[in-house]
Amino acid sequence: MTKYLTEMLDEMNADKANFAKYQSNAALKVLLDYAFNPEKKFVLPDGDPPFKPDPGPLGMSPANLLMEVKRFYVFCRKDLKPIKRESLFVQLLENIHPTEAKLMLHVKDQSLTKLYPKLTQKVLFDAGFIATEPSKASKVAKKTETQPAGVSP
Repeated sequence: MTKYLTEMLDEMNADKANFAKYQSNAALKVLLDYAFNPEKKFVLPDGDPPFKPDPGPLGMSPANLLMEVKRFYVFCRKDLKPIKRESLFVQLLENIHPTEAKLMLHVKDQSLTKLYPKLTQKVLFDAGFIATEPSKASKVAKKTETQPAGVSP
């Protein structure tokens, strides 16, 4: 039986020895790319959108992230109207298990390290899960995004 992405990430966060088990999982690599690559940040508002979590147990939800990773690009499209993009995101959150919805919210905000503290961009880059190398430039870019207008870093 295939494990869910949340289960894989839990195992990887618990022990780096588990990295080898999931090295070839394409869905996991796509999810991690969206979680850490600044060029693939979702074009969605900050904060958690209002949604009704699926009440079913894990495995009984209408969808799962293994099936949905191929649609992540939709949340990066700037040609869609914001309301359409946001409603598609809410639909996704409502169709997956609440643990996967929580994971998606962290992927959207590119804050996966808050959920899985041992899975940093450097660790995942060194293990070959992501191609985005952690650099000082990305840290500077993040600092300037949070600076008020007219204030130089």
